[in-house]
This record gives sequence, structure tokens and C-alpha cells, in this order.
Amino acid sequence: MHFDVVMLTTAHSATDDRIFHREAKSLVEAGLSVCIMGPHEESGPVDGVWIDALPRQKHRRKRLASGWVVLQKCLRTNSKLFLFHDPELFGVAVVLRLFRRHVVYDSHENVHLQVLQKEWIPAWARRPTALVVRAAEWLLSRMMSGVIAATPSMRDRFPADRTIVVRNFPTASAMKCLAGGPPMDRREDVVIYSGRLTRVRGIQEISEAFRGPELGRAELWLVGDFDDEKFKEEILSSLPPNVKWLGWMDHGQALKLHQQAKVGVVLLHATPSHRNALPIKLFEYFGAGLPVVASNYPEMVALVGDCGFCVDPHDVAAVRTAIVKILSDPAEAAKMAVRARDRALTTMSWAGEAERLAKFCHSLR
Repeated sequence: MHFDVVMLTTAHSATDDRIFHREAKSLVEAGLSVCIMGPHEESGPVDGVWIDALPRQKHRRKRLASGWVVLQKCLRTNSKLFLFHDPELFGVAVVLRLFRRHVVYDSHENVHLQVLQKEWIPAWARRPTALVVRAAEWLLSRMMSGVIAATPSMRDRFPADRTIVVRNFPTASAMKCLAGGPPMDRREDVVIYSGRLTRVRGIQEISEAFRGPELGRAELWLVGDFDDEKFKEEILSSLPPNVKWLGWMDHGQALKLHQQAKVGVVLLHATPSHRNALPIKLFEYFGAGLPVVASNYPEMVALVGDCGFCVDPHDVAAVRTAIVKILSDPAEAAKMAVRARDRALTTMSWAGEAERLAKFCHSLR
């Protein structure tokens, strides 16, 4: 079966927000046939995108081993353009280049900076490992046909003449969905966090902020899954009664929950990786017209502006106070909501990103 573009991932779901909802569907709308080879329940078409299902592998070693399966599948196709989304697939990418296929590295995250916060790597080994990872990514990316970076700061690591930036701004369909829901004054006092649930994303602090009487009948909804079983057990074993873990949901379901909330939280710790990131959840909170409570490192403060409050993500009392301020002042919260939605509409449009992506892929076919 021939496709204009084949996307490869073993670490992300085939229906991942960026891979499927943003990139693949946009490329289909631009007239390209697209296949995603990645973890999914079964193979078949989904919203115009063909999914070639791979088994879900939670363990890193098994994901690395599944690269051999991915390579075999790729070599059996006559497709000429491949986009891979995981650094673990660089080996597959190099072999495809040897077979004269066009291969593009879609760099979602600052991988070498993330190494510095991986608890499974011994502390003494993190910095040397990060340096090795950065050097390997720098070298291997220069063997690729091109690179797609998720943020401007990430672009600087890759060849300037073959790299474009495609930011994770909300799509038009996501913006339409986020605009739904009842008026703010008819919603319950719900605070939402949507995304991966990890220690460095402030999950422990935001959960603890809901312990005590200050927030009254307000609830915190945690939407997403845990990366680490030990941290999951630590959090779930002591959740305050007004904190609800709703588990993993697909993108559409998660967006609909934004329609019921009054506040979005994004309390990322100020790690090097986070300070060089553009968090999807923040853009979607803005798209839903939600005031936000966010971290107070300079890069986040610049993104949030006057659409919420920025506090020390380690200061549970400050987090609690910021949420109380928003929930107890509906008039000011409404102004923040209008500013947030307007910012999403005027400066965070996916349309320009989609056009740049499609043009880049067309140039490589």
C-alpha cells in the first residue's frame, strides 16, 4: 500500500495529539495520503488517516526492539517520505536513508534536557548521559532529509537550511470544541489539569493545594496517566476527597472536559526542559477561555501575561491562594477568560503551522 507520508512512533499513541490530530489530519486536508505506524488497538482508517497498528509497549527495551518490526514494515512499502517522532527510531531512520528514502525527524521535546530529570537514571550519570544524547541527536539529525521542531528554541539545535518549526497550537476543530459549554457563571468550581501526571509537572503540589477548607466545594480534575507506578501509588493513596483522577482520555474527550471547568493549571517545575517548552495544555486552556494558574519562571510568565496568576510551583499555599482568587472574583475571572480566548484566536492559530508543514512535506516528495 502506498502513502505520500508515513509517520512512525513506538513511544506515542497513534492517535497522539500532535501526531494524529494536528499533523496527520492537516496533511490529509492538504491532499496527501497519510499512514501512522504506531501503538493502537487495530489497523484501519480513522478520520481519513490509515493507522497501521503496533502493540503498545510500556517498557523502553521492548520499544527499542519493536524498531525492527517498524523497519521491516517500512521497507515493504514503496512510500518515499517518512516522519519519525521518537529518538529511539534514529536507527530505523538511518537505514531508510541508506535505501534512499526521505526521512524527517519530528522533534517534540528537548530530549537531552529531559534526561536531566529522569529518576530512573542515577543522578551522577544524568549530565554525562545528556551530553551523549545531545551529541548523538546533533550528528544523526544531519543525516536526515529534514527536521521539524516543536519550538523555536529547539530549532537552533538542527541544520538551519533543513529545519522548520511547527508549534502545537490548537487546531480549528479543537478551538470550536473548546468554545462550547455553559457560561462560566453556570459552571461548578472545577479546576482542571490535562496531561501527563509526573512529579516535575507539579501534580503533588496542585493536589495538596486542595487539602483544607479554603477551596470549599471546588474540585480538581486530573486528566491523564502516570508515567511512574511508584509516583502514581504515592499520589493516589493520599488524594484529598475533592481531587478526582479521571485517567487517560482521548483528545476529544479531554477537550470537552475543559468546557466544564473554570480554571486551568500548569505548574511545571522550572527544569531546563520545561523552560524551553511550549506546553500544549496552556494553549488549550486559553482556547477554552480559562484563566490559568501557572509557574512563575520567566518564560511561562511571558506566555501567561494577564490571563491568570503565576506562582512558585513548589509553594502549595501560593497555588491555593491563586486558585481562590480566581474562583472568588467572577468579574475579574471573566476578564481573564476573554483575554485568554482572544490570545488563542489571534496569536496561537494552528492554520499557519499546518500550512508550513504541508509545504515542507510537499517539497520532499
